[in-house]
Amino acid sequence: MLTNDDLQAIKGIVKVEVDPIKKELTSQGREIKKHGKLLKSLKKDQDTMLNMLDKEQMNQRKRLKRVEEHLGFSPSTI
Repeated sequence: MLTNDDLQAIKGIVKVEVDPIKKELTSQGREIKKHGKLLKSLKKDQDTMLNMLDKEQMNQRKRLKRVEEHLGFSPSTI
């Protein structure tokens, strides 16, 4: 049968082994959060750029259509 001293000794050994793992996991968790925030920011920037490029492309299409109509060309297929 284990005595209270035996249980305390086991608890101490387990704590010594587990604490470094706990610290490493905490550190990794912080890194994952940082990367998650960075990815979210990059996604937002990407969406902004794509929307801007889509609007620009639509403006160019409208402009091309007006020029073609003015010059009497058949509409181009884009």
